[in-house]
Amino acid sequence: MNPVDALRQSGLLRPGQRVLCALSGGADSVCMTHGLCALREELSLTVAAAHFTHGLRPGQAEAERELCQSLCDGLGIPLFCGEGDTAAYAAQASLGVEEAARALRYAFLERTADAWRADSVATAHNLEDNAETLLLHLIRGSGRAGWEGIPPRRGRYIRPMLEVSRREIEAYNAACGLAFAVDESNLGTDNARALLRNRVFPLLREINPRAPEHMAAAASLLRQDGLAAQRESEAFLASVRRTEEGALFSAEELLALSKEAAVRALQTLQREQDGRMLTRRQLEAVFALCESRDPSARVFLTGSCALRRYEDVLLSEQRPEAPPEPFEMKTFGTAFFGFWDIEIAPGAGEGAAYFPIAVRSRREGDEIELPAGRRTVKKLMIDRKIPKDLRDRVPILCHNNKILAVGEVRAAELRGENAPIRVICRRKEI
Repeated sequence: MNPVDALRQSGLLRPGQRVLCALSGGADSVCMTHGLCALREELSLTVAAAHFTHGLRPGQAEAERELCQSLCDGLGIPLFCGEGDTAAYAAQASLGVEEAARALRYAFLERTADAWRADSVATAHNLEDNAETLLLHLIRGSGRAGWEGIPPRRGRYIRPMLEVSRREIEAYNAACGLAFAVDESNLGTDNARALLRNRVFPLLREINPRAPEHMAAAASLLRQDGLAAQRESEAFLASVRRTEEGALFSAEELLALSKEAAVRALQTLQREQDGRMLTRRQLEAVFALCESRDPSARVFLTGSCALRRYEDVLLSEQRPEAPPEPFEMKTFGTAFFGFWDIEIAPGAGEGAAYFPIAVRSRREGDEIELPAGRRTVKKLMIDRKIPKDLRDRVPILCHNNKILAVGEVRAAELRGENAPIRVICRRKEI
């Protein structure tokens, strides 16, 4: 496809946009910048370019910067330049050189886009880049989202050249007499992408000359499915309750999603809690937790924990807290036990005989006398569907080892208007 036609038909350009081109000086970015300028009048675009020097090839940096400046001068657009020491940053941040270069480059593009008030930042990823990305993700064991290749849009970043092949880019540059730089590191095989580009894809083209096009088309189809899954995921995420403890959601509602939508939703919630992605095995463990009949099941993940709370699941950054420390209340007043507020107030009768009142967590064999008869605390908590991980944090109020209250449930003698003391326990919102 002609690059200008591809830019026009990408659906990524709106009339009146301010578009900042990421211009490395290579064939792809030179073609994109020239093509966008060719559409300025038709689409009322305002175009500028940004060039970043990574400090990895000092012998070529000046020539590349001059090439970019010459192109921009000829097109009548501003060029913003930046530079960084990639090797030093990689050592400081414990990153690989490619990862460090990308981080510095995108930080520069962000600053420049903000200063110039760009609506979009255009990068020149092409059809083969998309096919290479898909194959790299398959080789490295990516999930479904990785099979979608390079997204055409991510935030304000757009990739309007994804349908254009390198052959078409080279033909356009030749027809327009455009000079461009050649990055010699792309000609070697010392990194995974260069190895694919220079050894693997030539072999794939021997099987089918259009192999990259077919791979990119497959990624595009998967991306369309992914968009539907993303919408489904976002609808589910809107129903998730965010609390101080973590994200609380319905196990049944998660299982009702398509598998891809459920995975996307869980990964989003995990990033909110911990920032690290869940592995395939961890995802399956969470699904098993949702399907389990155990109302108090739990799964420990990397830096987080998924807890079943009857019909719901809590995804929490923190593992369950230890029970609050026990204490005594020796007079009327208020106190706090974890996320519970406790108030002891005078009743109709003589309440002083009930002090001191011990406030503690449950113990094996605890029982309380209720109007309907004696109940074990364990059975009472199960009947009231108190999640297992919260049961040790419910206050038990006792006097002389006699239980007066379990959370908001009061013993028989403390119920009614003539109770000697009033016990009020309120669970705070968490």
